[in-house]
Amino acid sequence: MLHVVNAGGTVTIDVSISRASATQTTYGVDASAHILGGKNMSTGEYIQFTGAEMILEAGDYVTIVADGSTPDVTAMLTVEEFFTVPG
Repeated sequence: MLHVVNAGGTVTIDVSISRASATQTTYGVDASAHILGGKNMSTGEYIQFTGAEMILEAGDYVTIVADGSTPDVTAMLTVEEFFTVPG
């Protein structure tokens, strides 16, 4: 689940996922992909993604950037982590 809320000012939100450099080299994938790009949000507006699945590997990360007059943005991202037991 990804929840982004704008608590103040008019802002533009960009959410992207970036792959680890080892993953890029091994699989030849792009360094990053936009999940949400250039979304204009007024004060009090929110965006919520539920039911979507992203599979991340070690070293991958999600970036949330708010740009605007006086950005006051809160973001919550939930994850489920799985461990592979050797053997």
